[in-house]
Amino acid sequence: MKKILLSVLTLATLSTASASEKFGAYLLGVQYQRDTNDTDAVRYGLGVPLAGFFDGGGAVALSGDVSFLRHTAAATETVQPYYGAGLGLSAVLGAGSGASVGAVGLYPNVLAGANFNVTDQFSLFAEGSVGPVVAFAYATDGQNSASGADVGLGYGLRLGVNYKFR
Repeated sequence: MKKILLSVLTLATLSTASASEKFGAYLLGVQYQRDTNDTDAVRYGLGVPLAGFFDGGGAVALSGDVSFLRHTAAATETVQPYYGAGLGLSAVLGAGSGASVGAVGLYPNVLAGANFNVTDQFSLFAEGSVGPVVAFAYATDGQNSASGADVGLGYGLRLGVNYKFR
């Protein structure tokens, strides 16, 4: 997944040099956004929403997403609302006391948010998303194992800062 995400980021960086580009950080992650025209943008995100180590084990979660954004106001406005759709992928791995667990989740979603332009280059943003989550999980304790799949409703909140470098 990392190789695919890095390959996509590299290809996006090499194409159309005249497009506006932003690099941002949000709570527990980073993102890269590239404007495709005056109203549309494609964003790639990578996050670490959970990491913990405890006596005899630990857990880590990784997430990545690709989103298409449509802005409803010009980039020069103080507040720039947007809406769009995205696809997220998450993985969780954990182990401790002889047991281990792994899970993968797929999160297609719709989203809405706003950029709050502080200067020409810096902006704050807030965004919410909602959509179904399809999850697959596996657990074992060395003697017994179990696996399963489930579908549920997921939601997300992203708060952060963007820096426009082009």
